[in-house]
Amino acid sequence: MASKIEGLAALQANFEKLASQSVPKCVAKSINKVARNAIKNGTKAVSKEVKAPIKLIKKRVQLTKKATLRRPVAKIRVNRGNLPLIRLLESSRYRINIGRGQVKIGQHRIQRGFIQTLSSGRKQVMQRRGKSRYPIDVVKIPLSTPLTNAFHRELKNYSDQVKVELSKELSSVFRR
Repeated sequence: MASKIEGLAALQANFEKLASQSVPKCVAKSINKVARNAIKNGTKAVSKEVKAPIKLIKKRVQLTKKATLRRPVAKIRVNRGNLPLIRLLESSRYRINIGRGQVKIGQHRIQRGFIQTLSSGRKQVMQRRGKSRYPIDVVKIPLSTPLTNAFHRELKNYSDQVKVELSKELSSVFRR
């Protein structure tokens, strides 16, 4: 007594289609999702650390190349240059308080600080340092080390994060 299974060829063709098309698509999606999460969490951590709005930090980080079927690699570009303190005033939450011998913008206090309009027409927060002839510098928030450390922390267990996201994507594909 032999039983015959109908539709076995169609089922096998569906599995081959899944293996050749859906799996690489799920891999690319999961890599892109991990990259977006790293950007979101990294910028949030840096924002808290340097006491600056997330919006300003997020402008400096972008996902330049997404992962694709043929190239499963995502590329994140980060501008790690210092952030001029005057940029905090772009947000309506921050105000300048000029007191005796200091300038306060948000939670940043600058001793011997002042606002100056430069020859280019831009305004900057300047600070006097020392007693030499031109002892003034533009006040900037250093972002290099906080951004580097945040992204290293976020992507430390990158392969595990991709595995988790890939399992979620594949389970959603097999449910359909």
